Amino acid sequence: MTPRPPRAALAVAVACAALVAGCQPKATSTTKFKGAQKDVAQAVVDFQSAANDGSYDRICNQLLAKALAGRLAEHGRGCPAVVHEAIRDSDGIDMKVQSVRVTGPRARAQVKLETGKKDRTATLALVREGGTWRIAGL
Repeated sequence: MTPRPPRAALAVAVACAALVAGCQPKATSTTKFKGAQKDVAQAVVDFQSAANDGSYDRICNQLLAKALAGRLAEHGRGCPAVVHEAIRDSDGIDMKVQSVRVTGPRARAQVKLETGKKDRTATLALVREGGTWRIAGL
């Protein structure tokens, strides 16, 4: 039997993947922001773009927080495989960064999710690691 990643880490990966699956990045998602807020919004757009491109290694090595990527990888399947599975199994939606709040090395990005049926809002947590913003969870 193949070991499975912890439920909490897998839930975050699936939720993040659901946010971006089938989305096309929009330049307008970052144009209304400046400075660190723009950098945070760009990290969300980069994550969305990498998911569209199937760049699962990039997602795990450059766009997810190291702690989250580590939790996804710790049971042998590897972070890229878990992210690939989560994205493959999710429904397509469109998303747009609505607002960003930066507090030191942490940030929250409020994202509008447009599913074609009923829009909803989610908040992504990000952390600053190695000079870049990375997705840390929901």
